[in-house]
Amino acid sequence: DLEENSSLLERPLSELALDYEAKRSSMTASEIHTKMEELVQIFRNSIDTGLSGTNYSDRILGAQSPEYNQRRLSGQLLPDGPMSKMTSYIMAIMESKSAMEVIVAAPTAGSAGGLPGTLIAMAEELEADQNKLINAFLAAGLIGVFISADATFAAEVAGCQAETGVGAAMAAAGLIELSGGTAQQALGAASIALQNIMGLICDPVGNRVEIPCLGRNVQSGANALTAANMILGGVDPVIPLSESIKTMLDVGNSLPRELRCTALGGLAITKAAKEIEAKL
Repeated sequence: DLEENSSLLERPLSELALDYEAKRSSMTASEIHTKMEELVQIFRNSIDTGLSGTNYSDRILGAQSPEYNQRRLSGQLLPDGPMSKMTSYIMAIMESKSAMEVIVAAPTAGSAGGLPGTLIAMAEELEADQNKLINAFLAAGLIGVFISADATFAAEVAGCQAETGVGAAMAAAGLIELSGGTAQQALGAASIALQNIMGLICDPVGNRVEIPCLGRNVQSGANALTAANMILGGVDPVIPLSESIKTMLDVGNSLPRELRCTALGGLAITKAAKEIEAKL
C-alpha cells in the first residue's frame, strides 16, 4: 500500500516508522525514541567491545578488527571514503557476537554487524546528531517490518540473502534517512540492495557463524552504501521493494537444502573447511 500512496512516499520513512510503532505498541513518540536510543547504545557498546579485542575459545577466528582499525587509522588501507570505518565497526560487532558478548540481532545474529556498523559509521562521517541516527534506525526497522510480513529473516529458509541481504536493504534505507531523503527513495534503495544480493547461499564453515559471515556482513555495508548512492544519484530501481521481497523468498525456496544453513554445501564442504571443523 505504501508504494502506491504518493503523499506518504514524500515523507521521511522514519516518520512512517514512528506512526507504525506507536500504533502497534501504544507507546508515545518519546518512549519509542528512548527505546531506540537504548538499542543504539548497545550497538555502540558492541563496537567498542569488539575494537578493544575479544577472546573466546570456541570460535574459528580471533580478534581481527583491532588490527584492521589500527591500519585504517594509520593510512595503510586503500582510500574508500567511509567504507573502511564501516568495515571496522561491522567486524567489531561480529567479533563481539562470536565472543558471546551482548549484541542486537539486526535482523539476526548472523547479520548483526552490517546494519549498525554502516549507520553508526556513516552518522559519524556526516557528523549527524543522535536524533538523526535514531531516525535512521527507525527507517531501517520499517523495512524489516515489510520483510517480516512477506518473507523471512532465516537463512535456514532462504539462504544468506535473507540475513545479510535483508541487513543491507535495511541499512540502505537508513542511509537514505541520514541523507535527508524520502520514503520513496528509501524503498528504492532497499529494493536495489535486495536485488544485488539475490540468491546468496548460507554455507557456514564448521557450523560457526563466522566464515563467510564476517565478509558477507562487510559486503552488506558496501551494498547498502552503493544502493543508497544509486538512488540519490537518480537511478531507477525498476522493481518495487514489495516485489523484490517476494522474489527473495521465492528464490530462497528454490535453493537446495545443502545451501540453506545446513553446512552441507558451498564453502562449508571445502577441504579447508573440513580441516577446521575437525579441529573444533
